[in-house]
Amino acid sequence: MKQVKIGILGAGTVGSSLIKIIEKEKQRILQNHGLEIVIQKVGDRSYQKKEFLKNYNSTSNLEEVVDDSEIDIIVELLGGIEPAFSLLNQSLNNQKSIVTANKALLANKGKEIFEKVKELQKKNPKITIGFEASVGGALPIIKNLRRVWSFGQIQSLIGILNGTCNFIISRFEEGMEYEKALKIAQEKGFAEADPSFDISGKDAGQKLAIISSLAFGCWLEETQIQIEGIEKIHKIDFEIANKNNMKIRLLAISKKIQQKLLLRVHPTLIPRNHLLSDVRDEFNALLVEEEYSGITMIVGKGAGGFPTASAVLSDIVSIASGSSNLWFYDFSSYSLIEDGEYKFYLRFQTVDRTGVLAFISKILAENQISIASMHQEEGEEPVNVIIFTHTCKESSIYKAISQIDQNREIILSPTTIIRVF
Repeated sequence: MKQVKIGILGAGTVGSSLIKIIEKEKQRILQNHGLEIVIQKVGDRSYQKKEFLKNYNSTSNLEEVVDDSEIDIIVELLGGIEPAFSLLNQSLNNQKSIVTANKALLANKGKEIFEKVKELQKKNPKITIGFEASVGGALPIIKNLRRVWSFGQIQSLIGILNGTCNFIISRFEEGMEYEKALKIAQEKGFAEADPSFDISGKDAGQKLAIISSLAFGCWLEETQIQIEGIEKIHKIDFEIANKNNMKIRLLAISKKIQQKLLLRVHPTLIPRNHLLSDVRDEFNALLVEEEYSGITMIVGKGAGGFPTASAVLSDIVSIASGSSNLWFYDFSSYSLIEDGEYKFYLRFQTVDRTGVLAFISKILAENQISIASMHQEEGEEPVNVIIFTHTCKESSIYKAISQIDQNREIILSPTTIIRVF
């Protein structure tokens, strides 16, 4: 039997779930892995208000946990960049392995952390980092990227990486309006009181930065990803998608195209028979195209206290048992594709008079945008004019729409733009 002592930073939703799982499964872990996991100390700013921590050695001094010489692994569940970055940095200085579920930290400071771990491993190869829970909750995305797909050439990652958005989108498909869908998501615990971080696509962007870094061996940050959320799409867009045998999903996309990377998060129209079209509600999924294994997909619940805590615990057991993958890339660099090429769905809300279609078509043509199909939805003003384009550059679309939307006598609200997969 091997005893491993852990220090937990943060006893919120994930931290409390981790403690419950460890207590419930400690005998099974001992039996299956020969490990006795001991919660040596818990650091939480408001630990005195949390009844479940009364039986643990708890403190509001987070540095006290990091500097405890008896602790083997520091588990960071605070969220945010600071003080998490400073605390993990100090943990590494103290020769401790670290486990984190902090996507914001890794999407902004990941390169610094990984380079430090790699340097420390030269003297102490047992020091490592576990971060499975930072992307996709209980989905084994990180493990597969570090092990299963580590020897081939990954061509693309396409994922549904935010359960909040996917839950709301599923309600849209049922004919529900945004406000009601959001309220249900909040009642079920899938959305925060302030959902903007999820709805804006930023959460998915941080996750995409992490997995793209592993897939392509060059550390990427969220600021390098072009991100659009679901704020500007409406129920009618789902109705039109359905008429065209398509669905809308918020996709996180990372592709290698001729030694350049395309990094995007945005709503996307996909065919109804696409693998990702059936991923609904709070579920996440990642579709990977790799040189040898071809196309594979992982699907599961991507958030929540227990799914995330289970991923944290898997890292703890892996590190403590010595089965953790200690491999890291020598980071290289890629150029980014700034101006991607797509087919686009455009929905204009216009007045109902002659000349509208001619006005829109003229500006699209002036910007080298070819129309694949065009029709006007029936109904009272404002009317919806729907255009599907042939493949064109993003910059051309946004330039053309900016010009079109300036005409407030014809265009009654900002135009909806959705890429077509």
